[in-house]
Parts: sequence; C-alpha cells; structure tokens
Amino acid sequence: MTISLLPKCFAMLKGNRQGDMLDLPSLPLDKEIPRYVFERRGAISLGLPTSPKPRKNICGGGPRLSRRGGVSVDVEDVEAKYLRLLGDTEPPTRKTSTITQFTVKTSLKDLRRMQSTESDMTDPGVYAGRFKRKMSAPTVTRHRQCNDGLVEWSQLNRIGFWDFDTLSIARITKGRCLFYIGFQLLIKHDLFEEFSLDVMSVLKFLNLLEQHYEPENPFHNATHAADVAQALHCLLSNLRSIDSFEPKELLASILAALAHDVNHPGVNQNFLIKTASHLMKINGNTSLLEQHHSKVAKSLIKESGIISHLSLTDQDEVLQIVEDLIMATDMAQHQKYVNNMKALMVSGYDSQNPEHRRVVLRLAMKCSDLCNTARPWSTCVQWGKLVLEEFWRQGDEEKKMMFDVTNMFDRDQCVPSKALTGFIDYIAEPLFTLWADFCDTSFTRDICRLIDNNRSHWEEVITLPV
Repeated sequence: MTISLLPKCFAMLKGNRQGDMLDLPSLPLDKEIPRYVFERRGAISLGLPTSPKPRKNICGGGPRLSRRGGVSVDVEDVEAKYLRLLGDTEPPTRKTSTITQFTVKTSLKDLRRMQSTESDMTDPGVYAGRFKRKMSAPTVTRHRQCNDGLVEWSQLNRIGFWDFDTLSIARITKGRCLFYIGFQLLIKHDLFEEFSLDVMSVLKFLNLLEQHYEPENPFHNATHAADVAQALHCLLSNLRSIDSFEPKELLASILAALAHDVNHPGVNQNFLIKTASHLMKINGNTSLLEQHHSKVAKSLIKESGIISHLSLTDQDEVLQIVEDLIMATDMAQHQKYVNNMKALMVSGYDSQNPEHRRVVLRLAMKCSDLCNTARPWSTCVQWGKLVLEEFWRQGDEEKKMMFDVTNMFDRDQCVPSKALTGFIDYIAEPLFTLWADFCDTSFTRDICRLIDNNRSHWEEVITLPV
C-alpha cells in the first residue's frame, strides 16, 4: 500500500519543482535537534508501560535514566511530560536575581558543606538535626553586609515568628532562601521522620523548584514563594486544631506553598490572554496561571522522587492536595473560597471532617499568599515596591503593544497610596479578619492590627521610598 503511493508522491514533488529546487515546507523535524535539548535538566525519557526496558533516547546512546534530573515515565503520564511539552528554545543561561543582584548558582557545593560525614545521609533524622544545628544555631555568628545592616544567619531560628524577614534571608543566602526555608519547614513539622523522606530527593526537589522560578521577576519569584511558605507555617502552627491535620496534609501544604507560583511569567492572566500566549492554548483562559503552576509543581515533585517511596494512594492524595491549594490562590475565584469559609463557620467546623480541613487549608493558603500586606511596615513597604514594579513592567510592555493600560499598571499614572490601600480595604483586610474570626487567637488579632497600621502608612505615601 505504501509502495504504491510513492510514484504519486514523486509526481507531486516534480510538479512543485522551481528551477532546480523543490518547494518543500520547512518542518521542525527537517532540522537537526541540538543534543542539549535531550540532555538538559528536566528532559524526560519515555518508556512503554508494558515494556520492561525503557525506550532508547532518539538521539542515541541508550536510555538516560542515570543522568541528573532524568525521569522515566509511562507515556500516559501527562503531568510528568508537562515540562517536556513546554521544551527549551535556547540553551540554559545563568540569570541574576532582581532582589539580591547576585548570580544564583545551583550546585552541590552548599549541600556538601552542610554534611560532615557520609554516614549522616543514611538517617534523615540525624541529617535534619545536623542541618538545623549548622544553619540556625545562635552560635553561628557569620554576617554579611546588607542594605539595611548586618543580618545574622541565626535569623532562620526565628522561622516561626510573624516578623520573620524573608527578604533579608534572600540577601544573606544569595537568593537561595527557598532552599533553606523549605528544608527548615520540613524539619519543623517532623516530616522527615514521619514519611522517611530521602534527604537527597528533598534537596533535589528544592533545587529544581528554585531553578524553575524566574529570578528576574521583581515579585513572583522564589523569595515570594519562601515567604508564603513561612507565613503558612505560622498560620497553621497557631491553630488550636493543628493536631487534627494529617501529616499528608501538612506535607502537601508546605510543598504547595513553596511551588504555588513556580514558573510565573511575571505578567497576569489578562496579559497572557491578550497576547495569545502558549499557556492559554495549553490551559485555556480559566485559572490558566494556577493550572500552569500546579502542573509544573506536580512535574517537579515526580521528577525529584520526593514522595515516590509512598504508596500510590498516598502519592495521589498528596498531589491532589497540592493542586487544590495552588488553585485556591487564583484571585479571580477569591470570593468563592471566602464564601465557602463563611458557610463552614456558620454550619460548624468539624476537625475530623477531611473536607472541612481542606476548606481551612485553602483559606490559610490564600492568607499566606497575601501575607506581605500584613508584615511589619519595614518589610511590607519593600514588598509593596516589588509588586508595583512588576505591575509597571507589564504596563510598559502593554504600552509597546498599544494595549489599554489600567492605572495600577501605568507607572506614570499609578498612585501607590490609592493602589495599595484599595487592595487592603477590599481584599486583604476582610480576608485576614475572616481568618481571625475563625481562629480567635491573640496572634491573628495582632496580624489584623498590623494590616490597619500598614494601611495608615500607605495613605501617607505619595511616592515610593527608594
């Protein structure tokens, strides 16, 4: 059948001849694919579900299962193939963080200096304790000169305090605060011991996560993700019913907070829709950013193998909670989650009901995502400058494309006092008040007072401080 078609094909090609050249389309497969595309971190080697041996890599050399970042999955696993679907168009380059102005390096150097003997790696509990002593003990007095003075490494010891300054940690760790804070939070909740987490898989996950945040974003970067995770830790730790949450829920909550904005493009959903972004074509125009973050997060969780030793049922449950909590950060669906929490408070909260606990976790995630408005003023004003700068950069691009630009995204028209006090009045203050009504603790009431204080400060701001 195929042979009989060949004469017709040659006849068609002969008819399209222009001079001595054939008028053939230039297809992607007509070009040689660079080797780095297949060897890059995150590339996935696909194998048949029923085959005992994975399929060979199409560029030769056999399957790449032993290389760093490699993962072999079934062809039906859509989530694990998500990053591969996006692909690389350029060789990986080293980038510089907007906040730290330091080159962000990802290597095993930091990991090796935290371990003194190879035997420690066999026991996650022992290694976790060693990490905690080395990174957060008050005896560690090493300092770095920062814009706002000397900051101690021992600040990590205050990870459970609401006035914890993630921006300072980002400076003293050269932009790697997500790595250190993420590891500390897993220790704080005893998750290494609870799930027998493999230390190297955890480190691999945190490294991959950092690499997939865009350091050039002023606000939606790894520092913001670490800040949200630390805030979630504080909010959940001060719940009277914290012990009612299952360890799987706490693990998934920390993973979701760390990954909730992973691979954020630095623009909002409306911009992606107006520019017909590839993300819109893949995820549609409903919660497209949150869908993207969720898929990337689950891909990295699978690629790192951080929960691969758990049962399939437990893995599915953790991934489902991660997706659920990341989707809850969609501001377009803000009122829906607020109304669900109000309904729960009216009907009565049952800590033994999994769905009730999920509603609480969603609201805690939403509060954590907006925690910058509730931090002490010295920290709040820094986050305010960063979020406005990201908005204004989008506005600059919209002007170049001749799009209509809203006042908040126009650096020439935006009034910081109006923009940020309006956000507090309509979003942040009602949200944290609802959380405080549910928790009914002095800790949550203090947070509400901080928000009121920050609002008063923003009213007096005419131009952003340098």
